[in-house]
This record gives sequence, structure tokens and C-alpha cells, in this order.
Amino acid sequence: MLSDGNNTGEGNWLYLLSALTGSSFIWWSAYQGIKERDFTADIPVTIATIAAIAIGQYSAAAVVAVLLLLGGMLEELVSARAGKALESLAKLLPDRVTVRRDGHDISVPLEDVQVGDIILVKSGERIAVDGTVLSGTASVNQAAITGESLPVDKQSGDTVFAGTLNETGAMEILATKVGNETALGQIHRLIEEAQTQKPNVERLLNRHAKIYTPTAIVLGGLLWWWSGDMMRAITMLIVFCPCVMVLATPTALVASVGNAALKGNLIKKGATIESMAKIDTVIFDKTGTLTYGEPKLASITALKNNSDENLLLLAAIAEKFSEHPFGKAIVKAAEEKGLSIPDPESFESISGMGIRVKTSGKNIFVGRPKQLFGLNISYSDEIEKIIKEQSQQGRNVVMIGIENEVAGLLAFEDKIRPESKKSIENLHKLGIKTIMVTGDSKAVAERIAKSLDINEVYAEVMPQEKVEIVKRLQLGGHKVIFVGDGVNDGPALVTADVGVAMGLTGTDVAIETAEVGLLSDDLLKIPYLISISKKAINTIWQNVAFSLSILSMAVILTIPGILTPVTGALLHELSSIPVIMNSARLITYKPED
Repeated sequence: MLSDGNNTGEGNWLYLLSALTGSSFIWWSAYQGIKERDFTADIPVTIATIAAIAIGQYSAAAVVAVLLLLGGMLEELVSARAGKALESLAKLLPDRVTVRRDGHDISVPLEDVQVGDIILVKSGERIAVDGTVLSGTASVNQAAITGESLPVDKQSGDTVFAGTLNETGAMEILATKVGNETALGQIHRLIEEAQTQKPNVERLLNRHAKIYTPTAIVLGGLLWWWSGDMMRAITMLIVFCPCVMVLATPTALVASVGNAALKGNLIKKGATIESMAKIDTVIFDKTGTLTYGEPKLASITALKNNSDENLLLLAAIAEKFSEHPFGKAIVKAAEEKGLSIPDPESFESISGMGIRVKTSGKNIFVGRPKQLFGLNISYSDEIEKIIKEQSQQGRNVVMIGIENEVAGLLAFEDKIRPESKKSIENLHKLGIKTIMVTGDSKAVAERIAKSLDINEVYAEVMPQEKVEIVKRLQLGGHKVIFVGDGVNDGPALVTADVGVAMGLTGTDVAIETAEVGLLSDDLLKIPYLISISKKAINTIWQNVAFSLSILSMAVILTIPGILTPVTGALLHELSSIPVIMNSARLITYKPED
């Protein structure tokens, strides 16, 4: 029960101390708002708390201050994501680089590398510059920059990017771009720009504060002039205190964010709920998002009277000690079939060509088709046709040779996540357009898009182009979610109205720059999050409507003096209960499939 101004005692002094302590932050914020001509909700709350304290209603002032402070703290929980994301980008580059100068190989700090330097990159090292391969061959994982799902074979004349990983092989690279001029440096810059340019979502109450604040003052003044009763005027200011309005938004946001968290989705700030409710377009990265982002054995083509199982076993023996993604996929496929994989009798890794082993007295070679010429292994037009057909399906082909004859072909593809198709279907049911962007080839992209029934597809795009696609849609009036997992997705995740990152497979940059993290990597959560966001916004409007009805009733009862400052404040306290209960329904809300 609220005490009136005539009560004294320790409790009353505690209320006064609480009111002054809590209100001081609000008063300062209101003062700053007035200086900047930004009439936020803090101004009517300041008037109400000063009025309540002036007539001795310390408990009312304390309640008002605490409610507003809690609501403000909730809506301002914004983590320092940009700094963490940019630190993660820096980790993609080595501290020192091996440079060939004046015929000597020397190790220099990364910042000392210049355009025109010749860089030596060994197996397992990260590439520090954008450049051109002068000599050597290697398998480079450049998913961090281009988003390609599988390692790319590099040889003389090919382009490489800073931040990519040389998985196998060795190269001499001519540095053409260093530092901020590299593709990785541009990603760094794009993230910084997007973080500073993205506007903050205004709180619902603040949008109407310019009307709300002068209305409260004018009505209080008129009532004082008309009735000659200052207590009625102060009561009018107190009933205009937006206690219930303050609760209308954050309670719904807390409940909806809590619902999402219980299902493995991290929403980093409440304002994201409002943004997601307006979404009409979802853009998906392909690699690691719609797909697993790692090669899986798709098919075996046996030749020369060999069996599929025998070819898989021979390939697994050859790749048993390999660190190449294709090799790992072969061994995994053999293990899944229950095959026992013995060690090879001899093992030889031929840089840039493949692997040669000896097992059961036979010489076995495993490598990419174009690499076989260096080993004098030829193949027929029929095999060439099979390779072409597999390539048109977006697959990568590895050959198995037995004693210098092609014995079979293994085809690999990046498998689609099982929930991807259902997620796309659910988004279409919500009337949302779906788009896929990827750095992969057009053949791969179109195969994936067709199988998932995605509306539009953009293939062979760089990080800058992903940002341009997002901006183009936004200029057309669309509200965009971008879903990704890689470093190359960072700028697009920040530029989009809402960025969603894969939590398990996503890179630190993607996770830190996104507003939402899918902790379980379940794409079905995308339509779910949009649905609960729409429900949350509807709940907020219901709360606002209820708040305005309570306000109207309070004003009507204040004019004839029926309400006093104490009963007016009590009315606000009691009216908050329906708002909280209405918002609490969101905790158990389950969207229809």
C-alpha cells in the first residue's frame, strides 16, 4: 500500500531515498533531452516524480523511477560486438610472413610486407596478402572470403586472398594487395561502416513523447486553473506518468526473447524483435548455412570390373593419413559402411597432384582428374563425359587409379541441411521472399536453389557484392534478414535489418556481428522467430491500447477530484498486472507450422 504525505517513519525515509536515487538518473536524462530538444519519456516521468516527492508521495515516486530504469536497462543491453568481430578478423592473418628478398628467405612482421614482395606459403599456413601464384600448387580453403564450400586447387597464375588457409601444398605468391587493400581488409572496413551507419530502433514510447509531455503539462495547468486545486493538478501529472506504458514494450520483449532462448536462439537486444516483425525478405548464405559446408561422398562410379565397395576401401586406405577434406570424407564414408581400413604399405604425398600408396602389392593413386597428366595416367572420352556430367551437377570428382589405369571415380558434394527445405517452405507460407547468395559456382548454386525452391539466387559473389544486394533490396523498401556463418558474411549481417548467424558452425565474426545467433544451427528457427516477433508486436499494441484506456479513465476520474495522488499512483501499480500477464503469454507461445 502506498503511504500518504502525512505518514512518517523509517519506511517513508527509505522510499524517499529510493525515489531520489532512482529519479536522479531520470532527471539527468530528461535534462539532457531538453538541451538536445529530444522530448523522450524521461520528461513526463521527471515531472511526475518531482510532483510526487513534492507532496510527500515518496513510494509513488520510487515505483515510477524503478519501473522506468528497469525498462531502459532492458532496451539498452547492446554488446560491444564490433570490437570483438574485428579482433576475430585479425586472427585470420599470421603475425609473421616468409618473404623472399635478394635471394634469401626471411621472416618479417606482417606490417612490413609490401606490394611486389614474393611470399612463401607452406602447407597449414594462412595466406597474408592478396596476390598471384608464381609457382607451386596447393589446395586452399578460401571459404572465409568467397564462401566456397570446398578447397580450391591453386597453381601458377591463380589469385589467392589474405586470410585463406593453405591446407596442402606450397606456393610462391606475388603480393598485389596488402593491409587494408586486401579483400579481408575491405571486409574489416565494411563492418566498421555498417556498425556506425545502422540507426538505432527508437523505443515505442519515445515516438509519442513529443505529444505526451506537453499534453500532461497543459492538462495539469488547465485543471489547476479551472479547479483552483493544486492537488488535482499534481494528481493529473502523476496519472499521466507512463508506468504502464513503460511496461507495455519491455515486458513483451522480455517474454519473446525468453521464449526464443528456451528454444536455442540468442536474440541480443529487444529492438531486434520489432525489426524481425517487419521482415519481408530473407537472404541465405549457402555454404555452412543452407548446406553443411563440408564435402560428403555423393556417388561412386566403378570402372574396369571393380566394385564400389572395393574402390571405396582402396581410396580410404590411400587417404587414411590425409588431412585433405576429400580424404577425410572418403575415410568417413568407408567407416560408415563398416569397412576395416588397414594402413598402406607405403605412402607418398605428391604435392599438387594427389596421393600414391601401395597396398596388397598394388600401386594406388588418388587425385583430381586434371592432376593425372603429371603421372602419365590417361582416361577415355567416356570418363571425361562422366566427369563433365558430375561437374554440371555441382559435384567435385576424384579419380582412383590402379597401376596407372583409372579404376573409378568418386564424386563429392556439399550436402543440404535436412531442415533447409522446410524452413524455406515455412517462410513462403508467411509471404516472405527467399534469396540465396554464394561465392560458389553457378552450377552448384542453381542446383541447391532449385532443390530448395528458393525464389532468387546469386552465384560467384564476393563479400562486397553481398552487401550491395542487401542495400539494393533495402532501397526498394524491403526489410531484410541475412543468414550466414562465415567471415565473408560479416558486412552483410550488419548491413541487413536483422543479421542471423549460425551458432555452431559460424565463425566468431559472423556470431559477433549478428543480432541473432542460432545456437543449434536449426534453420527452422528463422520462420519461428519471425512469427513470434509479429506476435510480440501485436501484444505490445494490445498493452498500449490497455494503457491508454487506463490513462483515459484516470484523467476522467482526476478532473472531479475522485482520484488523489495516492490512489492515482495505486491505480497505475494495479493496472500493470494485466500488462505483465498479457506479455507473459509469449513465454509459452508456439507458432503454427
